[in-house]
Amino acid sequence: MARVRSCAVDAPTAAALAAAVRAGADPRDLVEQALARTAEVDGALGAFVLVDAEGARREAAARASEEPRGPLHGVPVGVKDLFDVAGQVTRAGSGVPAGPPAARDAAAVRALRAAGAVVLGRTRTHEFAWGITTQSEVRGGTRNPHDLDRVPGGSSGGSAAAVAAGLVPLALGTDTGASIRLPAAWCGLVGHKPSYGLVDLTGAVPLAASLDHGGALVRDARDARLALAVLGVELAPEAPTAGLRWARVDGLEDDLPDGEAVALPEGVAEVYRCVQAPEALAWHRATGRWPQHAAAYGRETRGHLERAERITEEQRAHGRAGREALRRWAAALFARVDLLLLPVATVPPPRVGDDAHLRAATIPWTALANLAGLPACSVPRGRDADGLPRSVQVVGPVGADARVLDAARDLAR
Repeated sequence: MARVRSCAVDAPTAAALAAAVRAGADPRDLVEQALARTAEVDGALGAFVLVDAEGARREAAARASEEPRGPLHGVPVGVKDLFDVAGQVTRAGSGVPAGPPAARDAAAVRALRAAGAVVLGRTRTHEFAWGITTQSEVRGGTRNPHDLDRVPGGSSGGSAAAVAAGLVPLALGTDTGASIRLPAAWCGLVGHKPSYGLVDLTGAVPLAASLDHGGALVRDARDARLALAVLGVELAPEAPTAGLRWARVDGLEDDLPDGEAVALPEGVAEVYRCVQAPEALAWHRATGRWPQHAAAYGRETRGHLERAERITEEQRAHGRAGREALRRWAAALFARVDLLLLPVATVPPPRVGDDAHLRAATIPWTALANLAGLPACSVPRGRDADGLPRSVQVVGPVGADARVLDAARDLAR
């Protein structure tokens, strides 16, 4: 077998770095280490579209002279290039004209800074978050830290790669259909999509607002809890998972919890398409991007928008009705069980350029949680025979984010 080119590392968690600062570590040293690691590997990895070294050094110096602001004091973080950062242009992974630099930070970025975090830079996203590989002929692509010939997943692929390669311990992401969970799964991380509406997305470029969820990509479930707390979400304390009632689909690992066998409803991907695409098209039209700047879009996103224009009112009605049916299905399921286990994707990360049929291997498993607003988390489960990360997805009822993260803690390996 050919040697895998890898830059994935077992780096400290955000909680560990924050504890080191509380014990006397200098935030300026943490930032210099992050900048050095980024300079070492990111030329091949492509996790960042912008590294703000001057700004990060200035922010770290301020943290070094302050009393601790919060639980991420002095910790370097990454921000997906959908979130506004004051003084920077939010390009959303696109060559479409983006307007002036942001006047203020997005709400999630403000929350990170208020907790003492230091923003190292902007991580790469699939163009306008409308894709699952984080590859683009317009703005370049990100590689998977576990095998640089493969994709990291998307659309938060830059954030996942930055954490898995040890550039930062935490990076912001968004998830409209799989975009936190898939890159987390393929990069060996914890990726938690909170219940709908828990994380404030003010100041973030939307893909489809009724499906968009904000969150973070991190190394373990306790960092996921920490990230949620920083982003303003109060969770119940950690609890044991013994005695929980599980449901699971066929084909999962034998060493996962036993439970009720379930089959997901058919047609999830089509319902998702009929909801997501019209919402996305409406935003691109309303902002004057489409079709005025059609030529500036990458081929993939331009194709998505062209297909969205052909969705009929009958199909939109099918999407609305199908979404309500899925919500009812989920409510009935979670009246009987506490948690659902299913894949994030049924294939490992493909090689760059070999991405045919990826949506069919992902969206039927992940879009239910977006359509119904459910908390869902990708949990790392070791490596496969080729050394690539394996994962499982945990889904719970609306509001059961603490329970989902307790399960992620206990299932990770």
